[in-house]
Amino acid sequence: MSAELGGKFDSFGVQVFGAMRRGDQGLHRRIAGVIIDDNNGDGVAASGSGSGSMVVDGARRAVRLTPEMIVEAAVRIAARGRSDGLTGRALGEELGVDRSAVWRHFADKDALLRAVGDRLLTMAYDRVPDALDPKSRMERLAHAVVDVFTAHPYVGAAVASRTTRGPGEFAVVEMMLTALGDLGLEVPDRVRYQRMLADSVLAYAGFRAGYALLPKKVRDADERAWAREYAAADPREYPAIAALAPRLAEVGPDTVLDTLIEAFWAAVEARRATSDRSTQND
Repeated sequence: MSAELGGKFDSFGVQVFGAMRRGDQGLHRRIAGVIIDDNNGDGVAASGSGSGSMVVDGARRAVRLTPEMIVEAAVRIAARGRSDGLTGRALGEELGVDRSAVWRHFADKDALLRAVGDRLLTMAYDRVPDALDPKSRMERLAHAVVDVFTAHPYVGAAVASRTTRGPGEFAVVEMMLTALGDLGLEVPDRVRYQRMLADSVLAYAGFRAGYALLPKKVRDADERAWAREYAAADPREYPAIAALAPRLAEVGPDTVLDTLIEAFWAAVEARRATSDRSTQND
């Protein structure tokens, strides 16, 4: 790198770092900085929007903006419950770059959504200890997916019905297929039951994420309904509700998920027993 170009990098880092300290996001986008041309990887001087972008790291060095950095920024924004976490504007502000820089790394918003959703699956996968037995791994994974999606509600609700096609999803599916194989399921059943549990857990995770997006007063009213409106139901018209209203109010989100998993294991055990009898008859 030439001395002149190196000096421009230093100047860029100092200006942007100063803007970050002052909270002047607009200045980030106005600075005529040194950027990286994504086509040839060379440092070129440019102002405004260019063919690539630089951000300043913790050591005040100018570094190339990457898809990984954009995804990490989107996850941070999603964890704050912001609805605009996948917009170029929000990501540009978070990273201190021009908003157009984001779309030089992702074809469109859907590609970014899938990448961020895949990162959420990686986060869930990383919460599962290696030493657990197959059943415990599956159960811990199910809870982790629901917890992570609920903690990043806008992304969780949007991506729950999608196939992310990335390493996070591959790792989750691999874990589930391996665990079901360790439990003795034959190949056709292993595939069917993996999809059944995965789709069920993702559906519930999306449901919980969507619920988390509701205003708090709406959620509180819904929760109170089980102890108020249901408890006040006319026993002549709704005898079962009247008799069980106190129990209905006791059922929480974890109980629902645990019961879903319980039903899954009951189905797996029943199928395995049927397969064992068929093998014995043969």
